[in-house]
Parts: sequence; structure tokens; C-alpha cells
Amino acid sequence: MFDPERDEDHNSRRFLLRLLCVTAVTVAACTVLYPSVAGFGAGPDHQIGCLAITDGWKPDRTMSATELNAALATLPPSLTSEQMNDPAAVARFREQWEAAQATPAVQRAFAAEDFATGPGTCVRESRHRLLLSGIGLGVLFAVLAGAWIVVRTRKNLRRSRTSDAEFDAGSVGNALA
Repeated sequence: MFDPERDEDHNSRRFLLRLLCVTAVTVAACTVLYPSVAGFGAGPDHQIGCLAITDGWKPDRTMSATELNAALATLPPSLTSEQMNDPAAVARFREQWEAAQATPAVQRAFAAEDFATGPGTCVRESRHRLLLSGIGLGVLFAVLAGAWIVVRTRKNLRRSRTSDAEFDAGSVGNALA
């Protein structure tokens, strides 16, 4: 039923302020999330395409430099050009090489190098970008929560002042009567 007396007076300024707040929060959230959703290049020539939101969750299978060097130190030294011409030296080298490759430490070292130069090139940078986005979202949440608390507190203070003034006016009126 159409009743113009019951129609509310819509305040267009409040609507535009709310719309502006939603837009500002959306832009801020998109800005904070940008490092995680923007692609980047990795590898020696930046030929591997990475995306932090997908690559940052892979397990990091790399080794520390000291562990890697210790594992690779068990490998036999490379042959010189004179030894390369000697079939017995080459056979000894192959035996030593195969024996060294059979050890678990060397196998882990080779697997870590393969991971670091292959699918693992994106992991560390991706995790860094995910951390940046996470910290940014935390800061954005803290700012929004603080603003919400300030706005609510101000509204509640205004309401209490108004009700106190009405109470005081009523008590003065009752006292005079």
C-alpha cells in the first residue's frame, strides 16, 4: 500500500559515504593481495613463470649450503685430461662416482639441486610474497577494526549525551512542577 507519510527520508550522503567506504576497503584489499596474485619470473634468466598464491605452498626441499657442500665433498675429483686418456683411471673414476652416488646424502643433495633449479625456484620468493600479503591483510584488518571501534564509541557517546540531556530536562521540569 502506498503511504507517503510512512516513507523514510533516505539520506543520499550516508549512502554515498558507505559506498565510498566499501570502495576504499576493496581497493586496499586488492592492493594488499597484489604481491600474491601477480606473476613473476624466476630462475637464472627469469624464464620460469611463478605465481605466489600457488607456488608458495609447496614444501621446500632445498638444503643449506653447508649440508650441500658436505654431501658433494664425498664425490671423487674430476679427471684431468691425462687421466681421461687412461682407460683404467676412467674405470676407477666411474666406480668411485657410482659408489658416491649410491650414498643417501649425495642422493638428497642431487634431489635438492634438481628441486632448486626446477620447480623449487619459485618457492622462496612466493613465500615472501605470501607473507607480505598476510601482514598487509593483518594491518588492514587492525585499521578497519580500530575505525569500527572509534565510530561505534562516538555513536554511543552521542546517544548517551542525548539521553542525559533529555533526562536532565525532564528532571528539571519535574522539579519545577
